[in-house]
Amino acid sequence: MSYEKFLRDKLIKKQTPDFKQIGYQLKRARKDLMTAQSNLAIDLTWAFAIAYHAMIRASKALMYSKGYLPTVKKSHKTIVEFTKLSLGREYENLVSRFNRMRRQRHDFIYDAKNHITRQETRLSIETAQKLIDEIIAMVARENPDKDLFFDEKP
Repeated sequence: MSYEKFLRDKLIKKQTPDFKQIGYQLKRARKDLMTAQSNLAIDLTWAFAIAYHAMIRASKALMYSKGYLPTVKKSHKTIVEFTKLSLGREYENLVSRFNRMRRQRHDFIYDAKNHITRQETRLSIETAQKLIDEIIAMVARENPDKDLFFDEKP
C-alpha cells in the first residue's frame, strides 16, 4: 500500500509516530462515542456529528501510527481516503459509510441542515464503534510493543 499520491498532492506529511498522542486520540475517540450515545435523547444531529468526529479522531490516530499527519488541505476527506487505503477492501463498506457521514456532517456544520433521523444517528454510532474498534486492533497489531492506553486503570 502506498501513500505516495497523498504525499505528492501535499495532503499528508511524514512525522515520527508519537504513541502517547496516538493513545490520547484513541481514548478521546471512545469518549466521543459515549458522548454521542448520551446525546441521542437531546439532539440527533449533534449526536451524529460527535460520532463522526470520533471516527476522525481514531482515523487520525491510525495516520499518526503509520508516520503521517494530515495537512490542512481537504483534511477530513484525506483522512477518510487514507483510512480506506489503510484498512483495505475488507472494510470498504464501513469506510463508505464514514465518507457519507463526512458529507452529511458538512451539510449540518456549514449549511445548518438538520436532517438526521434517529435511525441514521443510531447507525452512525454503530459505524463509529466498528471503525474505532478496527483501528484500535490494527494499531495494536502493528505496534505490539506500544501501550496505547498507558494511563488507564485496569
